[in-house]
Amino acid sequence: MCSVLHYRTMHAFISAASCRLWVNGCLTGNHQVKIYYCSKCVCCTFKNKVKNLKVKSVVSAMPPPPPPPPPPTGKSGRKTKTSLIAASLIAIIVVATVVLFYFNIIPWPFKSSGGGGGLVNYGVLMGKVTDTSGYPISNVTVSVGGQTATTNDQGWYTVSNIAPGDQQLVTFGKNGSATTYQVTSIQIGKSSFVEATMSPVDETSSVSATTGGTITNQADNAYVTIGANSLTTSQGASYTGTATVIITTFDPSDEMEANAFPGEYLGVLAQNQTVVPIKSFGFMDICVTTPSGEALKLAAGKTATVAIPVPASMQTDAADLGTCPLWYFDTSTGTWKEEGSGTYDDTIGCFVGNVTHFSTWNYDIRYPAGYVSGRVVDSLGNPVQGAQVKCWGTGWYQQRWASGETGTAANGTFRRIPVEVGVVFKYQASKGGHKSTVLQAGPLAKNEEIDLGDIVLDSPLVQITLTWGANPRDLDSHLTARLVGNATFHVYWSNKGSLSYSPWANLDTDDTSGFGPEVVSISNFRQGTYRYSVRHFTGDGTIGTSSAEVNVVIPDAGIYMFTPPAGQPTNATIWRVFDIVVDANGRLTVNTINDYKVAPFGSGGDESADLYPS
Repeated sequence: MCSVLHYRTMHAFISAASCRLWVNGCLTGNHQVKIYYCSKCVCCTFKNKVKNLKVKSVVSAMPPPPPPPPPPTGKSGRKTKTSLIAASLIAIIVVATVVLFYFNIIPWPFKSSGGGGGLVNYGVLMGKVTDTSGYPISNVTVSVGGQTATTNDQGWYTVSNIAPGDQQLVTFGKNGSATTYQVTSIQIGKSSFVEATMSPVDETSSVSATTGGTITNQADNAYVTIGANSLTTSQGASYTGTATVIITTFDPSDEMEANAFPGEYLGVLAQNQTVVPIKSFGFMDICVTTPSGEALKLAAGKTATVAIPVPASMQTDAADLGTCPLWYFDTSTGTWKEEGSGTYDDTIGCFVGNVTHFSTWNYDIRYPAGYVSGRVVDSLGNPVQGAQVKCWGTGWYQQRWASGETGTAANGTFRRIPVEVGVVFKYQASKGGHKSTVLQAGPLAKNEEIDLGDIVLDSPLVQITLTWGANPRDLDSHLTARLVGNATFHVYWSNKGSLSYSPWANLDTDDTSGFGPEVVSISNFRQGTYRYSVRHFTGDGTIGTSSAEVNVVIPDAGIYMFTPPAGQPTNATIWRVFDIVVDANGRLTVNTINDYKVAPFGSGGDESADLYPS
């Protein structure tokens, strides 16, 4: 079976009449995925219509079946009735099955059966975690949809086998850092990219649950006061032992700390449940546990008093405001919700109020907004679908909010992103870990709408992820190509490539300490054959025993998953996974290889001829 789609390559444009689908036979014993790039037609320029980038058809290489025979002329009523009943039963079964899968009543059939490039019914999440200074954080546990992964030394992670769903909560946790959250959409056959910023905890102290007490961060006057006999276990039983209280405060006037804001700068009003854009005076994460780490909570009817510091640059506005709405991040919905308010205490520079539970709390006000729209394109003018667009304020005062679009449309457009009126703001597009130049616009008047035009972003077209277990310690991704004219290239740890110029492919992250991930991205294809392989560079164990998994994310085609085949020969250090063949007409075919080759360990095997297509 061959999947036939339209996409882009680097060829010159010709008339739309030349945009047509080609179907060739499948190679015997070889599964092929065929993606046809309408690389030469006007419909795939930056002026194209949305429908021209979507899947055109999925067809078989076999001849079409003959037409059905005409219905019988006699005694057809009974057959027609039986057919209708059978069709109805089939429809009911199909709908019921979809519902059961969607609500996970029946476990989702994520894993394919074996090593060779099966199409899988899940989404992939990848991303990067940094601290508030911009440095990557390793060993962060990332959880989404019941699946987990750990960041590598460069802060990268990939999570596969995720069931589809909107507003999925992504949790980032590590001992010694405040837990943070982001929200994303997961789609079958697609990858999403989520970045997170984490901060080390500010203050950890103990308090008797029987007598209560106050925990203060002397650096910024933040505090939490817990009353006597106010705590219960997560099951609701009264708790009388020692409680560990951890508090972490964030300065929204600092751009890097503002990036640690959980979720989006959008809040649900308590009065009418309307979602509004919000800007922060300061936020604080509060975590209360037993000494062994079991979560504690406030008993019904009890409250705790929290003081959240206001940055010095905002304290005049805070004093003028007097009181400010208080919001908490609801991890069950991934949204900020208004609950109560606080009063500004100018003696300590904090808003002070009462809370009914422990989580991340935030003093925010809604702001009047203008709106921006635009489009994201690559350097060739092609629309970029699924890009994130972020807008944020500039300067100490305006860096209290951010807004954006979580995924551009098929024609690359984003519409009506709210921005605060009267301020200059920055904006940037990103996708798959690659970002555009930071641009600047504004100020806008209330309800004013402007078109920002095109944002140029060379983002991945195809992404390949590699994960494995603790051993071998170092598996390496290798992408090679033999192009028309016998030109070659090799993207790997020693030559990482680029998405903005030749070879139009890049090793985004290289892991050397087990587990992965390694991520290879391709932004454009040229005529020739591309090969992806995995090399055992160093460490105990073998590729075959490594629990390695390769996911190839191909827009509009889906995700193909490969695992190492059985029977790895002794001294084999290369796992050749698949070839991508691009012909002169822009046709792209993915062929499974899935075999082993012998090569030396270490860098001596990095230029093995078996890594290159013949």
